[in-house]
Amino acid sequence: MPEGLPESFELCAEMFNKRLLSYQSQTDDYYNASLTEFHDQLKLFEKELPHVSRLAVDSLFKEHEQKLSYSTDQIRHHFNKQLEDWESMKAVHRNRLHPSLGHPDNLLQLDALCQEEIKRQKDHADGVHLNTQMLQDCAAECAQNFVSALAAFTEKLLLELDETITIDDVEVASK
Repeated sequence: MPEGLPESFELCAEMFNKRLLSYQSQTDDYYNASLTEFHDQLKLFEKELPHVSRLAVDSLFKEHEQKLSYSTDQIRHHFNKQLEDWESMKAVHRNRLHPSLGHPDNLLQLDALCQEEIKRQKDHADGVHLNTQMLQDCAAECAQNFVSALAAFTEKLLLELDETITIDDVEVASK
């Protein structure tokens, strides 16, 4: 008879039974170890989740802050060009102003120069007001876009969290 083979059917069945029980024990140990490890990973996930959410919100905020900065820089750049034009026109008016314009014969020229300067000052004041309004509108629009993006992100995050497995969803490993 070959070596290692039991002599009777009963001994063979008993050997198979011992091996099957050993395999079942190993499988149970592995299953319990896997459950314990999964439980520990879920616990870590739940602990770190608030930090991840905060980082995502911070990233969203920085993105919208950069958009606001870019938009306001564009408005300011355009306004600074207008300021240069108004200052240049003011210098032209100042250079055209000389004592001989005070003579009664030059009254029409002086009056025309005064009207041009009054118009320049009005354009300057209107430009400052318009720039202020554009900056306010830009800030309001960017704030609205941020709030909308934050609401969409929050809704998506909450839907994802609703479907997330928690520690309570996992059965406890048997000892």
